[in-house]
Amino acid sequence: MLDVIVIGAGFSGLQAAYSAKQAGLSVAVVEARDRVGGKIWSVPLASDRGCAELGGAWINDSLQPRVWNYVQKFGLKVVKQRLEGTAVMQESENERSEFPFGVAPEFSSEEKENLAFIRDHFQAESLKKGLPSAEVDNMSLAEYVQKLGVLPKVAKMVNIWSQVMHGLEATEESAAWFIDYCRRNKGFMAIRADDSTGGQYMRFQDGAQSIAKEIAKLIGLNSIYLSSPVDSIIDSKSHITVTTRNGKMITARKCIMSVPSTMYKEFNISPPLPADVQTVTNGTVLGDYNKAIVCYDKPWWRTEGFNGYFASYSGPLTLGRDTCVEEKNHYSLTAFVNGKPGREWSKLPPHARRAAVLKQLSKVFKGNPEVFRPIEYFDQIWQHEEFSRGALAPVHAIGHLTKYASVYGKPVGNLHFVGTEYSPEWKGYMEGALCTGEQGAEQVLESLQKIPAKI
Repeated sequence: MLDVIVIGAGFSGLQAAYSAKQAGLSVAVVEARDRVGGKIWSVPLASDRGCAELGGAWINDSLQPRVWNYVQKFGLKVVKQRLEGTAVMQESENERSEFPFGVAPEFSSEEKENLAFIRDHFQAESLKKGLPSAEVDNMSLAEYVQKLGVLPKVAKMVNIWSQVMHGLEATEESAAWFIDYCRRNKGFMAIRADDSTGGQYMRFQDGAQSIAKEIAKLIGLNSIYLSSPVDSIIDSKSHITVTTRNGKMITARKCIMSVPSTMYKEFNISPPLPADVQTVTNGTVLGDYNKAIVCYDKPWWRTEGFNGYFASYSGPLTLGRDTCVEEKNHYSLTAFVNGKPGREWSKLPPHARRAAVLKQLSKVFKGNPEVFRPIEYFDQIWQHEEFSRGALAPVHAIGHLTKYASVYGKPVGNLHFVGTEYSPEWKGYMEGALCTGEQGAEQVLESLQKIPAKI
């Protein structure tokens, strides 16, 4: 019998398994996909110019010590996010404005003051400790900013924040969940920043999935079972048995689930999870968080003075960034197709999705014909993937964050739960996944009455 079995080979599951192994426990990992990495997925380009990041991509060297430790440990190379140049705000399909990156778009003076007020309010709230109040949890983010006196154009900006950060509309998440997310991520401004103060500072030259592949080697590839979706989990008090759809049965003293809480209801868990746990996890949703990556032979937007950053009220693209890796001759724009616009876009057939992306990029970049000359194109709809069902981290139903805080993410019998959604820091990021993986292994060690080793 093993000490622990881990379900899911994303960053949190791999870290949990590696930490447990480092502490002397015997481990196995079962993964439904045919690869490790979960929502971190780096796909090689046919042009041999690096890879397309279909999932998480950005890190910070000074604010995210766990992921940076792996960068150094594995000798991985990174590139800083390009900031130089002009940004674009698309107010409607045929209206756009240009502005220096890092400052407010072309709003009126009254709107700029209102935007600064709303921004500063969230920054101040996000630097406080603990959970927001139940009152704030029982109103949507849209309702919350209305009470703050938000102006119409600024309300649209708040909605973009919700779309880009969580794949939802501001009407679909609670204000408390939004604020708590910011509190776990060093403040609202750190989440939004693309420089050294924020979460979008650096990317990998050879793909973020490199970390997952290297951690898997440290665990031992013979202990990781790919293409093995779980069929049932039976907790027999003295041990726990996991059976996969392909008939593999593994018994261990403990089980760590590294699966989004939104998907717990799809597992045959016996005995069933407690009613409160089922209520809160059944209520979580994963946002419409999609990517469209357009690769070119040259970074033509740079010669036009643009840095590749744009935001849009009209969609379907909600935000875009330059994601070039010059060392690989890789030149690309990555657009996020999130929230309600992404929901509608994802229903289109592949050729229509591509056409919609290129059409909007043409509007954003003043009809430059180079838009329509990509050398490669990728898009990724996480809602369509059976073992993901959306991204980034599951979002609570309105009112559930505070009501079920005492049970959410807590161990149940021999089951322990990890995932970036549970992290006290950098929730929704790779760093958060690694953090909660460490914590899950520590919980198992304590429950097995072993002295935790330094991990």
